[in-house]
Amino acid sequence: MSKYLVQLDFISFIKFNSLAFCCANTLFSPFNAFYTFQSSGIGKAVLVILLAPFAGLLLGLFFGTLAFPLYKFLTARSQFLAALSGSFQKLPDSSVNEPVTDD
Repeated sequence: MSKYLVQLDFISFIKFNSLAFCCANTLFSPFNAFYTFQSSGIGKAVLVILLAPFAGLLLGLFFGTLAFPLYKFLTARSQFLAALSGSFQKLPDSSVNEPVTDD
C-alpha cells in the first residue's frame, strides 16, 4: 500500500470534517437521547436522535472552519500528520460530482 503526503484544501477539509462529525454525532446520539429523556421526556429525546446527523454536519462545518489554520500549520511541518495511506483513485475533472464505483 502506498503512502502519500496530503494537505487538503479548505473545501475538502470541511467535507471530511463534517462527515466525521456527522458520523460521530449519530453514533453517540442514543447516549445524548438517554440523558435528554431523563431530564426532558421522550419527545425531546426522539428529537435529539432525529437531529443528530444534521447537528453533526453543522458542528463539523463550524469546528472545521476554526481548525483549518491549525491543520494547515501542523500538516506543513509534520510528515507523520500529513501522511495518508490507502486506496486512491485519480478522477478526471469532469467526473468530480459523479458517484465512485469499484469497477
